[in-house]
Amino acid sequence: MHKYLLIFILLCLSSSIFAYEDPRKYKAIDPSFIKITIKDPSQKVGYTVGDTISREIIFTVKKPYQLVEESLPIEGYEKRYRGQKLGVVLKNIKFIKETEVEETQYKINLIYQIFTNNVVAKPAFVTADYYRLINPADSENILKYKIPEFSFAISPIAIFGDIKIEDDMSPFRGPFYINIQTENELLKKTFFGIILIIIILAYIWARFTWIPGQNKIFSTIYKNNKNTSASPENVKKFITDLHSGFNRTINQSLFESNLGILLEKNKSFNNIKGEINFFFNLSRSIFFENSKSVDYEKAHSWLKVFSLHCRMSERRLIVDPKDIIGKNQK
Repeated sequence: MHKYLLIFILLCLSSSIFAYEDPRKYKAIDPSFIKITIKDPSQKVGYTVGDTISREIIFTVKKPYQLVEESLPIEGYEKRYRGQKLGVVLKNIKFIKETEVEETQYKINLIYQIFTNNVVAKPAFVTADYYRLINPADSENILKYKIPEFSFAISPIAIFGDIKIEDDMSPFRGPFYINIQTENELLKKTFFGIILIIIILAYIWARFTWIPGQNKIFSTIYKNNKNTSASPENVKKFITDLHSGFNRTINQSLFESNLGILLEKNKSFNNIKGEINFFFNLSRSIFFENSKSVDYEKAHSWLKVFSLHCRMSERRLIVDPKDIIGKNQK
């Protein structure tokens, strides 16, 4: 058991040594085979413990050479200078490889995090990396290419000594940033929810209230007649007002024969077409047939519901089919 454990440890150590072996043993590659573009942060000062530094390296290798991908930096490795840890750790590395006929391009994104601080400002840097390259035709001959370092300055969280807070306002010390992405998403959802609630409330309010700018013919008829008594005179007035409302809607007298004019002008009245036909029957029964069998109490109740449906159709609101009353109310 101990023998296998020893072999495992030796393998780990050997792989670690291979990853970080002394680059001085390799010759530098001819720069004409390499094309490199580095995007470093524009901020060079004001970093403190916990801050991150992002580098983007576009590394292009011309044939016949190839990059040894195992020579790329390893996540979790802490930068060193002359054997001393710098407190700068590679937090994340990602790369995209694009192979073409004459060359291979690597887009490498590196994120370093600072785990050090000092009572006074001090210089720091992401040390140079050495990428190894090989020619498959001569795999024993390994070459190297040096990735330049990035220098910056680490500032203390607070200046050294007892001072007044208003004196500790150096613009060279970067602030702590709070990630507000979650709050922004919550704010957007809340705003959308409020708008949706307002629309729903406006719809509910519009069902029972006249909104400025909308046609209010049947709204006035409903309001003026809904609380009147169910006497024959009030029922006749209710019917007369409704006839007048239809006439004003189409700017001419409305009869069953020309009902299509109303339905064409406002298609919402199609939802209560059966009620409109029943309304004309009720009107003829009361005004022309003088039927004594009319129940004015039921007729008044039906007219209130019908006028409400006319009011909703006038403003193109949805009338629930369950509310449609088409049965004979005589």
